[in-house]
Amino acid sequence: MKDAVWKIAQEIKDEVIETRRNIHMYPELGYEEEKTSELVIKKLKELGIEVKTKVAKFGVVGLIRGTTGDGKTIGIRADMDALPLQEENEVPYKSKIDGVMHACGHDAHTTMLLGIAKILVKMKDKIKGNIKLFFQPAEEGLGGAKPMVQEGALEDPDVSAVIALHVDDETNVGHIKVKDGCFTASADKIWFDIEGKGGHAAAPHDTIDTIVVASNLVCALQTIASRNTDPVNPVVVTVGTFNAGTVYNVIPEKAHLTGTVRALKPEVREATYESIKRIADGVAKTFGAKITPGITRGYSPGLNDPELNKLIKEATIELVGEDKVLLADAPSMGAEDFYEFSDNYRIPVSMFWLGIRNEKKGIIHPGHSPKYDIDEDALPLGCSILALTALKYLSN
Repeated sequence: MKDAVWKIAQEIKDEVIETRRNIHMYPELGYEEEKTSELVIKKLKELGIEVKTKVAKFGVVGLIRGTTGDGKTIGIRADMDALPLQEENEVPYKSKIDGVMHACGHDAHTTMLLGIAKILVKMKDKIKGNIKLFFQPAEEGLGGAKPMVQEGALEDPDVSAVIALHVDDETNVGHIKVKDGCFTASADKIWFDIEGKGGHAAAPHDTIDTIVVASNLVCALQTIASRNTDPVNPVVVTVGTFNAGTVYNVIPEKAHLTGTVRALKPEVREATYESIKRIADGVAKTFGAKITPGITRGYSPGLNDPELNKLIKEATIELVGEDKVLLADAPSMGAEDFYEFSDNYRIPVSMFWLGIRNEKKGIIHPGHSPKYDIDEDALPLGCSILALTALKYLSN
C-alpha cells in the first residue's frame, strides 16, 4: 500500500501546495471559517465524499465508506482557524486579510487532510471499514473540538480511534517526532477577585492593602509546583495579569489577577485546582481580605495511544526510513484541543509532530510569529503518513 500512497501524494503535490497557499492568503479566525469551510465542502463533494456541514458552526465531517462492508471507523482531524497577527513575510501567498494570518500551520493541516481525502478515494478498494475526516473550527483558544464531539462527530458510524498531526517548527522537514503517553498539557484559565480596604498611602495601618495581599498570593501559588506536587509530574501555575489601583498615593480597595494552569495528568490538574482554592482561602484569612478564585476549564491533557503511535511509526518507516522517526524527549506544556476527540479518554487518539523547519530556506521562525512559514515539501509526507496509518489501522 505504501507505494501507491506515496505515488498519489507526489502526483497531487502541486495541487496541495496551491490549495495551502490559497487558504493561507485568506485566513479566518476561530468560528469565522466560513470561506475555508466552503472550500473544504466543495473539494470533498468533488471527490464524491459524504459531507456533514455546520458541525460546531463551521466544522465539516467527511465520510469515506470502504468497499468491504462493515468494519472499524478511524477519524483523521485537521484544524482550520488562523491567528490575529499581521503577517510580515514577503511571499506571493502573503495573507490578504489585515491583522489575520495562518501563523500556526492550520492552513497546512487543512490542506493535508484534503490531500489525504484524495489519496483515500483513489485507494477506496483498500479501505476495510470507514474513514472520517474532521475539519475542525476554532482550535486557537476557543475549543472547537469538544463542540464537534457533542454534536455527534464521533457517531454514525461510531469512531474507534482518531489520529492527527501538527506541523513543528523545531523539527527538520522530512522527519517526524513521536511520543507515547503525555504529549501536551491541559490549559485552564484562573482568576482572583481580591477585596480589601482602601485608604491613603500614608496610613497603611488603616487599610487592608490588596496589592500586598495579591503579591503574597502570587508568591504562595508558586508553592503548588515547588512544594505541593510530585516533581516528576510537571505543573505550571502562572499569573499573567495583575491589576490594582489607579493613583500613586492611594491604597486600592480591589485587585484582579488572571493566569493559567498547565498539567500533563488529569489527577494533577484536579489536585492543582484544590490547592489554588486552599491557598487563596489561606492568604485571605492571613490578611483579613476577601479572595474569590475562579477557574475556567480549557483543553484537557493530551495522551497519545502507544498502539496508534506504533502504526504511525511503521507507516513513516515504510515511506521514508527509520532514521526519519524521532522520539520526543519530553511532552510540551502547550495545549492542543485535538485530544477532546478522545471523548474524555474513551477512545484512543494520537498526534505527532511533522517537521517543517528548513534553515536553508529561512524557515526558522516559531509558531505564532508574524514571520512564521512552513517548508511545503513536508505536505506530501504528512498526507502519506496519515493516509497509510489509517489504512493500516483498518487492516488490523
